[in-house]
Amino acid sequence: MPNDAYRLTLTSHKAYNFDRRLYALLFAAIWLLSGVADGHDWPMWRYDAGRRAASPEQLPVEMHLHWVRELPPPKPAWPKSQYKLQFDMSYEPVVAGKSIFVGSMVSDTVTAYDTDTGKEKWRFYTDGPVRFAPVAYKDKLYAASDDGYLYCLNADNGSLIRKFLGGPGPNKVLGNDRLIGMWPMRGGPVLHEGVVYFAAGIWPFMGTFIYAVDADSGEIIWENTGSGSIYTLQPHSSPAFAGVAPQGYLTVAGDKLLISGGRSVPAAYNRHTGEFLYYHLNKYGKAGTSEVIASGDYFFNYGTVHKVSDGLAVSVAPASVIDGDTIIGRKSDDVITAYKLGPEAKKAQEQWHVKVSSDLGEIHLKAGSRVYCSGGEGAVFGVEGGSDDSPPRISWRGKVDGKVSGMVAADGKLFVITVEGRIYCFAAGQTEPRRYALERKPLPAGSRRIRVKRILEATGQKDGYCL
Repeated sequence: MPNDAYRLTLTSHKAYNFDRRLYALLFAAIWLLSGVADGHDWPMWRYDAGRRAASPEQLPVEMHLHWVRELPPPKPAWPKSQYKLQFDMSYEPVVAGKSIFVGSMVSDTVTAYDTDTGKEKWRFYTDGPVRFAPVAYKDKLYAASDDGYLYCLNADNGSLIRKFLGGPGPNKVLGNDRLIGMWPMRGGPVLHEGVVYFAAGIWPFMGTFIYAVDADSGEIIWENTGSGSIYTLQPHSSPAFAGVAPQGYLTVAGDKLLISGGRSVPAAYNRHTGEFLYYHLNKYGKAGTSEVIASGDYFFNYGTVHKVSDGLAVSVAPASVIDGDTIIGRKSDDVITAYKLGPEAKKAQEQWHVKVSSDLGEIHLKAGSRVYCSGGEGAVFGVEGGSDDSPPRISWRGKVDGKVSGMVAADGKLFVITVEGRIYCFAAGQTEPRRYALERKPLPAGSRRIRVKRILEATGQKDGYCL
């Protein structure tokens, strides 16, 4: 009897373990399926810390317009003539879960909208223009403002968790027809391995400040406040105390942090310690741009391929999107090409190319197996990459009003942003699109409104600064 009882107990234990494993497998399968259904986030500008603009998100083959929201026309810091410094030419949203977060250089806000409906969830006001895309991390949202602060917000309700002053003080100055911080944050934040990197200050002689901050605790890991006064040769070969002037999004390249200098090639810092490594200001002059893409041993800046190890240029190649070792760029005015860099990046090995049309605008991103681009007259389209079984082809077309400036793929949707200030959401299923017109709210009634009206009438002033 004891042996029979033992065998019965052992059999029951094995059955229990089998059931537990079965339930675990079923739970894992459900979780994976739900993950596919829910889609991936787009947590920062151009998706990842290398700014490669390639997400595993596989969007539906057929998509239709679900909603469109009109925002105030963007007001970039630099005029269009400074075409290398158009980092804030339009709104640059990010997506986490069911929220799309949009910073505004017009209303000095960060706003969360529902990805399904486009309805506003919450709004947070800073004291200066928010020119760069926020960074989404777990339940937090980091946003840099021209007021000189990096804000850490609760992503669920927009409440302030903490804010970090980048410069040595909260001094104010007039800049871009606004009252901003004397050391505005023009080094757009980037997140990598739980660390947020950002930069404040745009004039080296006034000091530039580069930081690494723990994204969970907000504790400073390191700061570099001395590289703005390096004795170096300027582009005109005159020596001076100067350094990188952060203008654009920061980029992570392995163990290095690349700081965009606007029209110059980026400077490099040790990502772990903040040590300044190199900045080839005199060698390359104004041959760079504010947009930097990094992958593996190389980074791409204004069509030139540079080695991450020393920042030296090695070849010329187009790069708009990088997915693994595949680089996608514009081969000509109407041809998209996918290629791999050969040894020492000296020769490109083409994988496929496709002729789209004579009005190819920009190659914006890769989501799953498709590349999404824009064309003339508001055309947007998806390109299926080539394979051994089928040639590359246009697999989807859409239409927006205006000129497309950017795209984001997340939550099973494609968000299209225009330079005029509109955000379009395309998703599976045909429906009547929701349309949110630009809201212009009048001053609230009351004594303050009357007082403002009397001041304007008495002074006769219609232009000026509001403090």
